[in-house]
Amino acid sequence: MANLTPLPTPSNPGPFGHKQRKNFFFPEGKTEFNHGSYGTFTRSVQENMMKWHNFAEENPDRWVRLDLKPALRKVRAQLSELMNCETDDVALVQNTTTGINAVMRSIDFVPGDRILQLSTGYVNVDRTVHFICDTHKDVEIVEVPVVMPMTDQEIVYQVEKTVQEHIAKNDGTRIRLAVLDWISSVPAVVHPIKALTDMLRSYNVLTLIDAAHVIGQLPMDLTFLNADFVITNCHKWMYSVRGSAVLYVAKPYQKLIHPTAIQGDYKTGYEYEFAWNGTMDYSTMLSIEGAFEFRKPYGEKAIIHYCHKLAVHGGKAMADILGTNVLTPYEHQVGNMVNVRLPIKNINHPKIETPDYLIRLLLDKYNLFAPSYKHGGYFWTRVSAQIYLELSDFIHLGNVWKEVIEDLNAEEN
Repeated sequence: MANLTPLPTPSNPGPFGHKQRKNFFFPEGKTEFNHGSYGTFTRSVQENMMKWHNFAEENPDRWVRLDLKPALRKVRAQLSELMNCETDDVALVQNTTTGINAVMRSIDFVPGDRILQLSTGYVNVDRTVHFICDTHKDVEIVEVPVVMPMTDQEIVYQVEKTVQEHIAKNDGTRIRLAVLDWISSVPAVVHPIKALTDMLRSYNVLTLIDAAHVIGQLPMDLTFLNADFVITNCHKWMYSVRGSAVLYVAKPYQKLIHPTAIQGDYKTGYEYEFAWNGTMDYSTMLSIEGAFEFRKPYGEKAIIHYCHKLAVHGGKAMADILGTNVLTPYEHQVGNMVNVRLPIKNINHPKIETPDYLIRLLLDKYNLFAPSYKHGGYFWTRVSAQIYLELSDFIHLGNVWKEVIEDLNAEEN
């Protein structure tokens, strides 16, 4: 018989909500609304990390020469099961930026190659694409303009239209690689990644998926997705320690892709090249084991469901307080992060031309933080839901933003 226990929601949080704060390191009075940027880990995950750290120190030679690679492979096996792919197809890296660089700097771009990216791509990825173009003759960017909100169909149409327009030029160049967000950072929007991947494959375009925000926030089935490259951070939404991410490379390209730091295992195979990054502390990567242990009693489905529902309901509550709206009306485009419009009269106000003023004000005066940004002619805040938050926290944040913006708008009168 199927488990009929209802999934936790903001009105029926079950094991989640403020009772979870004890499992994390937040001091009294500090509320975390920006989990999406850097993540955080639990006390039990820290203990797991220190177990590996101390194990390495007790016998460094045994650790490096005999025990490290089997330990890493065990974690990779856990991740591949969660993501529905083969263990041999995944490697552990420090973060998404490292994974993106490993892929892009390994591809042998030739004159006439083009790299497609969306205008909403993450800044580190965008800068990496620019670096590739700056260091390769006649390799250029094809950018897809994206202004949210858009339906899934509109996103796919806009990308395919850009591809078709490039083909129609018939100038001897080709779009060789497309870099796509599964969940974009700002604005935070879940993209129709399967439809995009399939469409681009029909045009013989390689796909590199920036899934920095995905593992722990959405279910992942990489066999079904059938992308060429996928990189996701475990330290954002999965609760492992910062410096732990997983790179997926489809089998046809594994001989092509090398880590950014080349070492003695060069050309010994994808698994071995990425298993040893030189002398460093591998306990952050191995803390993924502790993240699995923490999440298992609750279940992936319950964690994801609670955070998603809290983001949806919390975003609506904040929009009601501010008299505005959330960015996307389509609930399936919301993961654990929600974008709420801020009613700032002058989005070019001198105080907010750089992020510093709002960062310091929110942290110093209110002891909280939620990032804000411009998009589509408006100012927005991105708010992350997590198992340690409740609806009342979103209401509090909405009232804080209301006070901040009323003071800002008063300066315009």
